[in-house]
Amino acid sequence: MKKLFSVIDDVEKFLTKYPPLRDDDERLMANIWMSHIGNLEIKNGKDILHMLAKHQLPSYESVSRCRRKIQQMNPELRGEKWTERQRRAKKIRKEIAK
Repeated sequence: MKKLFSVIDDVEKFLTKYPPLRDDDERLMANIWMSHIGNLEIKNGKDILHMLAKHQLPSYESVSRCRRKIQQMNPELRGEKWTERQRRAKKIRKEIAK
């Protein structure tokens, strides 16, 4: 099983290799958990929850935080929705300033 300190590397690897994950934290999370679970024998969802409770899997918050930081530092890894969110935010700021 991979060590949790590799979360940053995992997130960056998945964002680079699979662009659709740049806009979807749930899919990114699923891929990262699968990479950490690897070939372990998982019988049911309860086993995954036990792994999560024992801190054997990275938390959603950690993965999401890493994704945001990586995308902040590497604009080329931002998703397609990022530009649209920035455009809407700019429009709303202009409306508020009126």
